[in-house]
Amino acid sequence: MAETIEINDFTSAQRRIESIQTLSLDPSIESASLRDSFLAPLSIDERNNPIGPCASRSGKRCSDKGFLSLSVLDYLELLDETARITRANKTGATAMDLPPIFERLKLDVGYWKLLVKDFGRLFSLVAGAPTNVYEMRSLISKRRFNLKRLDRQLAATS
Repeated sequence: MAETIEINDFTSAQRRIESIQTLSLDPSIESASLRDSFLAPLSIDERNNPIGPCASRSGKRCSDKGFLSLSVLDYLELLDETARITRANKTGATAMDLPPIFERLKLDVGYWKLLVKDFGRLFSLVAGAPTNVYEMRSLISKRRFNLKRLDRQLAATS
């Protein structure tokens, strides 16, 4: 196990960090040659970007559209804080002061920890804000997806 995000091999976070470092040394480097060029962009401006998919024009990745309303640096800070919370030797330990990223995103640390640890179990078929989930219908059965009470609470706080 790696002690920090930047030395955790074979992760998208490590590749994004390496690309940021490369660009800081030489801003003229073409983005197609960066280590994270195959990854979808991270940031999205939900007010100005159209809703729906945006297939990649280059074919090197699935999408040319971002998926989080966070900057890459905020995303990396969130990953770092999440890793500190979920470390095996610190089970149940949460810093007395909420990390700035959690305050900015209005995330409850307890709910976030539960989401990170049990995401697949909690949202086995579909995940998202309850209003979005209720609007989605199963592509096969055309029935609405329903969320359990805890899933609704977690999705509403994230």
